[in-house]
Parts: sequence; structure tokens; C-alpha cells
Amino acid sequence: MNEAELVAAFQGYIGLTNQLFFGYVSLLSGYLVMSYLVADKISTFLTFISLGLFSIVSVLLLFGMFLSTSNAEHIMVFLRASAVKADMDLSWLGSNPPWATDLMSALYILATFGGYVASIVYFFYKRRHCHLFEGV
Repeated sequence: MNEAELVAAFQGYIGLTNQLFFGYVSLLSGYLVMSYLVADKISTFLTFISLGLFSIVSVLLLFGMFLSTSNAEHIMVFLRASAVKADMDLSWLGSNPPWATDLMSALYILATFGGYVASIVYFFYKRRHCHLFEGV
């Protein structure tokens, strides 16, 4: 592959990661709205169904983001090594620090996992404490 194809692949993986992340944000928003509106009204069975479906889809999206950012990191490592060896015309490469893609991957995973945990806590908080605000 030449450098243009590698850069296009890198951009594709970053674009896929963003699509998966914003799909997750949409899923998270829907779960939070559902928690706000009906957490205290649904049965225990439906609680487990909604929690199970939310968890499965969250894990799938999180794993997809991990794979996508991992592939982007590997492409960037290869591009950096090629720039050092001068195998390709990559004189423009090098403006980002080497740890930037690792940090980006970690932040995606942290934000996704943090949102998952916070939404589960919020759901059970609303389920337990919603009756405290009745009549206010």
C-alpha cells in the first residue's frame, strides 16, 4: 500500500469509530430517557430485559470502537515507521505525538464505559427514589 491508501484507511477507521461512538451516544440517550420516564413503572422482568439489551448493544459498540481504534493505531505506527525509514513520502507526518492515538483510544473506551456505568446507576436510582418526588 502507498501512503495515500494508508492515510485513507486510517481516516476510515477514525470515521468508523466516530460513527460507533455517536451511535452509542444515541443508545445511551434513549436509555436515560427511558430511565427518567418509566424506571419506576416497569416490572422487574422488563427491567432485566431492558438492562440485558442495553448491555449487549453497549458491549458490541464498545468492542467495535476498540477494534477500530486498534486498527487505526496500528496503521499510525506503520506510517511513523515508514516516515523514519523514508520508505514513503511522509514528510508531512509527525505533527502529532506518538502517544496521541493511544490516548484517543483510551478516552473513547473510558467515555463509553463511564456512560454505561452512570446510566445503570441512574436507572436504579430513579427506580428506587422516584416515589420521593411524587406530588411535588
